[in-house]
Amino acid sequence: MTKPDIVLIVLDTLRADRMSCYGYERQTTPFVDAFAEDATLFERAVVPGQWTIPSHASLFTGEYPTTHMTTQIHDTLGEDTVTLAQLLRKDGYRTVGFCNNPLLGVVENELDRGFDEFYNYGGAVPNYPDIARSRPEILNRLIERYNRLMRRVIAPFQNQFAHNNLLLSIAMHPLIVPLWQGSVNFKGNTKRSLRDVVRYLRVHRGKEERPPVFAFINLMETHLPYRPPGRFIQRFAPYYEDDKEARDFMRGYNREHYRWMIPLTEPLGEREDRVLNDLYDAEVAYQDRLLRRLLKDLNRPSVRDNTMVVITSDHGEGLNNHNFVGHSLVAYDDLVRAPLVIRYPKQYPAGRRVSSLVSTRRVFHAALEAAGIRPHGLGTDHAPIEVEDLTLTQALNGSSPLEATVFAEAYTPDTLLALMENENPDAIDYFRCRSMRRAAYEGRHKLITVGGEPDELFDVVNDPGETKNLLAEHPEKVSKLQRALNSFVKEAEARRPANWESARRLRLDDEEISERLRALGYME
Repeated sequence: MTKPDIVLIVLDTLRADRMSCYGYERQTTPFVDAFAEDATLFERAVVPGQWTIPSHASLFTGEYPTTHMTTQIHDTLGEDTVTLAQLLRKDGYRTVGFCNNPLLGVVENELDRGFDEFYNYGGAVPNYPDIARSRPEILNRLIERYNRLMRRVIAPFQNQFAHNNLLLSIAMHPLIVPLWQGSVNFKGNTKRSLRDVVRYLRVHRGKEERPPVFAFINLMETHLPYRPPGRFIQRFAPYYEDDKEARDFMRGYNREHYRWMIPLTEPLGEREDRVLNDLYDAEVAYQDRLLRRLLKDLNRPSVRDNTMVVITSDHGEGLNNHNFVGHSLVAYDDLVRAPLVIRYPKQYPAGRRVSSLVSTRRVFHAALEAAGIRPHGLGTDHAPIEVEDLTLTQALNGSSPLEATVFAEAYTPDTLLALMENENPDAIDYFRCRSMRRAAYEGRHKLITVGGEPDELFDVVNDPGETKNLLAEHPEKVSKLQRALNSFVKEAEARRPANWESARRLRLDDEEISERLRALGYME
């Protein structure tokens, strides 16, 4: 049996409810919509973590954040934790990543482990594939040697900006942001990365004897800052060009990274809310337009029948709901409900819409099933990988027996707490930022706990916006979901590899990083 190619597309920061194939009234995603008609669409997919690092770590390991414990920028995936790319490569796959998010592959956290090739379009020194081999080989070697050198020089500082309080505070200042936003390729290069993906896959398919390929693609177009092309602004925010206050707000907001992360002490005003949401929609539509070439390539008859394509997101965005704009803290569906579309005709029926609750961590198991890989255990420190019980084909006819209840975990980023300590320390306690948030879904209900205590209960079917707290009205449901959460946490902790604590990275203190900057002449 020929193993399928596997293409995993993660549309970073994309909310499911802002896609037209998920019922949004605006036609934001016509190309993905058309693709989904020939695929299986999961209507109620939940991400394991509310921001990039824990969510991607769960996609790559099949585990919840409390198990893999890669939950902060300074964490490193434990060496005993096996990744999807590792398993596929061991089984003969060529593994390649095309990533626009600097938190994957640029920050040193081992989330690129197992990839034969991993191209970073974000960061201060992007690296791109020379697919056509148009340059002389000696020039390729010199360029790659130069890029490796530059990455070694710059990487320590890129990492320290990510998790050092002093540097982070400096970098987030509105006057400083414009100086680095372009130079570090904060959102990567969506257009170029998609062009490279298509060329890479076509060249790979043209080889006489070629292994199956696993291609991971991360796109950042729907992440702040919002600067979509004019024609998309005109389509979704036709007032924008003539509304100076709207333009001034958005231009200023694009520079204020700190405001993207923190809770809102007051909701945005009507004009601000409108322009923020309209430009988000414009970015969604622009990204969908850029995807058309890749989706067209994947629709070729010679490709379609033996390629598994997964389209999902790592998390959503607050967009002025529940007193939040970004994706740093809470476990509302604004952040943890994700799109999930799978096309692989041999296992996933065309045109099927699945209403069962599923966790996107199960993409890991679904990819292994498609590849015919059934690892049952990976040493004394590993729990078995339950491919048969957790693959997403199990959800086609109802919930998996192992996942009748689905969970989401919101580990507060340390970077957020550091920024709030400097800018607005009183808000930390007011918004309970130090308290762990988790959510448990079962049927139509969702329980959110804060610090381990029940805080909100929602009927997410009848109240998708999570506006009516039913906690006092359904004490039995609350107790049931609380027991499920408690059991989940115990099991997730029990699955941790024995060496997980040693993988957590140490941070340089402010004085040490200051000394490094002084030595380089950046500080006196």
